[in-house]
Amino acid sequence: MTTQRLATFAPNQVTIIITQDSTGVAHILSGFSEDSIVTIEQMQEKYTLYTGADNTGTRVFNASKSATLTIPLQQTSVSNDILSLLFANDDQTSRGLFSIQVKDTSGRSAYFSDDAYVAVVPAAGFANTMQTREWVIQAFNLDSFHGGNAIVTPEDQASIEALGGSLDPKWQF
Repeated sequence: MTTQRLATFAPNQVTIIITQDSTGVAHILSGFSEDSIVTIEQMQEKYTLYTGADNTGTRVFNASKSATLTIPLQQTSVSNDILSLLFANDDQTSRGLFSIQVKDTSGRSAYFSDDAYVAVVPAAGFANTMQTREWVIQAFNLDSFHGGNAIVTPEDQASIEALGGSLDPKWQF
């Protein structure tokens, strides 16, 4: 068995890109809080367990791939301007949908939705320290891949391939 090597995560290599075809806007978000870049949370369980009175079981499939993305930005970030204007445009025209992509380029995690929108404008606070603005974005049909950041052993690579996955050679041991 091969020894696993030390993994590396680089927070500055997480990118969030918003693209809106109707306006031609493409923006890479920046100015994240020091504690968090983005939280991605599926809105519903994929399967819900149903248990009958006689202890028979069924799992009920939910096709939803929708997710909530929470992005805390420093109050000084220009991305606040972009998100505010996307929200205002949507409020006035109902044409505020955009694509969103989140990618960890120091690893293999990636998330994408063609149909996203600003759902909640953050609360604003001002103090004698840096404040953050927590933007909530709803993403319909989010394609998600939660990947790791370590070089993969031949044994793990075989398991990944047996499950239908593939690896870029840079991740192979």
